[in-house]
Amino acid sequence: MTPIGDRYKDGGIATHLDRWLRLDYGQLEKLADLFPTTGRIVDLGSGPGLLAHVLVDRAPGREVLCIDRAARQIESLEASAAGLPIEGVIADITLCRLPACSGIALMDVLHRFPADVQEVLLNRCVKALEPGGVLVLCEPDPDGRLRFDLTQGPRRLRAGLTRGGAPHGHYRRGQAWSFLLRQRGMRTVVHPMRALAPHALRTIVATKPQR
Repeated sequence: MTPIGDRYKDGGIATHLDRWLRLDYGQLEKLADLFPTTGRIVDLGSGPGLLAHVLVDRAPGREVLCIDRAARQIESLEASAAGLPIEGVIADITLCRLPACSGIALMDVLHRFPADVQEVLLNRCVKALEPGGVLVLCEPDPDGRLRFDLTQGPRRLRAGLTRGGAPHGHYRRGQAWSFLLRQRGMRTVVHPMRALAPHALRTIVATKPQR
């Protein structure tokens, strides 16, 4: 089987290095194993779809729908995924229709939106999930302190400069995400942050109860 990094033919050296680093250090295999092994998985804000490749490689019974508003990311995904059960759609994840699915991925994306938009999107995700379905949310956690400041500070600065000083979405702690999801009837598990990772990402796994 062709290594995932080699399936992408676009981009320069920096782009290829970034993809390899995400594959090697992003714990994508561990994240993929949190999802059901069959059915449709929807990756919201998927970027070039690295997680989608890992999902279908580790469980052939899955099919993955990747949604991202960046056309070049979806084009890159589709070129890399020929013959695989992976589909890309160019759309705004806060507005597009979400199909019924067994899993939803929200990887390092929700903090880019205001608090009210986050909550509306979570409502739609919970509604789209089938009974027993799983939502995996991975977000920068302010409890990461120095790691959080080092990784998110430059993002917020860039966002302010490019949006005329507009705020860069909304950050929440892991327990706050868990509370929002439990309010919507989900069962949640908040995972600890990786001790030696350079970022402050927190993973929350939410399962929709069976009827």
